[in-house]
Amino acid sequence: MKQCCIFLFGLFALFAAPIEAQEVIAVIREPNVVLLSPQDGSVIDPSFIDLTPLNQGQPKALTQVGDQIWIADQTEDRIDRFDLDGNYLSTIDTGLDNVKGLGVIQDEVWVTNAGANNGAPGASLVRYDLQGNALGHFATTGSSFDVLNTGDEIYVSYIGSDTRIERRDAQGNVLGDLVPTGLVTFIQQMSLAQDSNTVFAAVFSNNGGNTAGLYEFSRTDGSLVDFWQEGSLRGVMPLDNGQILLSAGTNYGVKILDPVSGNTTQLWAESSQYFAKLNLSPCTAPPTPVGPANQTFNSGATIEDIEVDPIDVIWFATESDALNNINPLAAGTELVDATTYYAIQVVDGCASAPLAVTITINVLEIGQWEKGSIILAPNPGIDLTRFTSETPISQIVVFNHLGQRVYASLMNDRMGEVSLNGWPVGVYFIRFTDEAGRRQTIQLLKH
Repeated sequence: MKQCCIFLFGLFALFAAPIEAQEVIAVIREPNVVLLSPQDGSVIDPSFIDLTPLNQGQPKALTQVGDQIWIADQTEDRIDRFDLDGNYLSTIDTGLDNVKGLGVIQDEVWVTNAGANNGAPGASLVRYDLQGNALGHFATTGSSFDVLNTGDEIYVSYIGSDTRIERRDAQGNVLGDLVPTGLVTFIQQMSLAQDSNTVFAAVFSNNGGNTAGLYEFSRTDGSLVDFWQEGSLRGVMPLDNGQILLSAGTNYGVKILDPVSGNTTQLWAESSQYFAKLNLSPCTAPPTPVGPANQTFNSGATIEDIEVDPIDVIWFATESDALNNINPLAAGTELVDATTYYAIQVVDGCASAPLAVTITINVLEIGQWEKGSIILAPNPGIDLTRFTSETPISQIVVFNHLGQRVYASLMNDRMGEVSLNGWPVGVYFIRFTDEAGRRQTIQLLKH
């Protein structure tokens, strides 16, 4: 009897957790959208949205779009829209067929679409603006299932014989595969780990190279970092305390996984779908920081030297990172010539629009080192790149797109090479310094 009382008290605590912050995790447990604590997964509201009045089919995924919540219904071929209080607003019910995951990509919403009925374009990522107006689509090879904005790239998961995690840029261009076909079968939801260095994938099927469960892949090369055999998973979302929310069909429901011990705690047994992070406190954006759009500094200057008002801003290497408030630059990041940086200010948890500042670095030497005096090839490079110079090079320093040093070498030669093995695909900057102290920076693309 005592053990029973302890269990009932613990269950009540899960469903009576106070709202400590406006950020919550939402999950679809038909016919309801349930709200959970992002700290520990405890239940905040077991019936935040009741989908029964809409005669839901199979609501699959949800995401926040500005001050709205969009829910994709896979079998009803539609997107239902709600305000942040959970009140129904409208439905997008044309141009979609067999939809699953959806995500905000800059000022667009991408929806994974598989069929060609209802005016839909077939296997594709269907695009909308933030007001719900159709913008067209990007064709896909195979049936896509989820779309994840990582800040610098977009990941798309697939099922069937085309199962993989595909990489795209914000313009929809395919960059290659992070996880190739043949490794697992039927990837449903994806989520970034807390450090953003790995991505979790909920794998649904036991067919193929590996069994169903939770997979963790490196974002550097797609290699397998860890695996937990949890059955046919649908959704995944890390918690702030280091544990991981998982969802699946009936009897599994939603569980909290301790990745260290491998033990799970079940929140409920009813069939459940994808998770999403929501901020239920609508933001009033503070003013955009102000400052000169073009600024010049001497070599060695850092982001703290950029002239901006207010001074307590957050700097980013890309506009996409600034808009999503992810991957901020570390304090002391050295400025790179001909690079644009983006600043936002955050007030009461609400972020401003970004200020763009393009940097020019003065070369502190007598005379000018003419452009073209250094030849870098191949550029783009895959495994290595070589350089030749009219004057001997004394030092090479390579920066990534975040302004962080990834390689440095002292030398005294007119030619040499830089190995690119193990470097993530992306944009780099190689700064050459000659014997007189003159510097020249060349952009390098790593494929």
